[in-house]
Amino acid sequence: MRMKLLYACILGLFVSTVSVFAQDEQSGGDHQPPSADQIVSMMQSKLSLTQDQVTAVTPIIEKYTSKREELRQSIQDGSADKDSIRGQMKQLKTDESQELSQVLSADQLSQWQQMMSQHRHKQQDNDGGSEGGNNSEDGSHGGGE
Repeated sequence: MRMKLLYACILGLFVSTVSVFAQDEQSGGDHQPPSADQIVSMMQSKLSLTQDQVTAVTPIIEKYTSKREELRQSIQDGSADKDSIRGQMKQLKTDESQELSQVLSADQLSQWQQMMSQHRHKQQDNDGGSEGGNNSEDGSHGGGE
C-alpha cells in the first residue's frame, strides 16, 4: 500500500513539473517575437487602421522586425555584445517611430507607443527584471517612447 502511495506521489510530482515546464516553454521561456504580419494585424485591430494605413505600415514593420531579428541573432551567436546591440535597438526604435509618425495619426502613434511600453514592462516582469529584462530596449514589436 505504501509503495502505491509513494509511486502515486512521485508520478503526480513528475506530471506537475512537466506541465509547468511546458507552460513556460509556450508562454515565456525563450519566446519568439511576433512576426511582422502579427504586429500589423494587431495594429490594425487595436489602432483601427484604415486600409491605406495598413498598406503603408506593413513595409515599415517588416523592415524593423527584420533588423531587430538580425541584432537578436548576433547576440545569440556571440558576434556582438549586448551593450552595443542595446544602443542599436534603441536607434531602431526611434527610427521606426519616426517612420510610423508619417503614417499614423498622433493619437494612433501615442496609443501604439503606450502599448509597446506596456509590453516591454510586462516582458521585463516575466524575465524577473534580470539580465533577460534588458530586452526592454529592443522594441520587439516596434514603436517607441
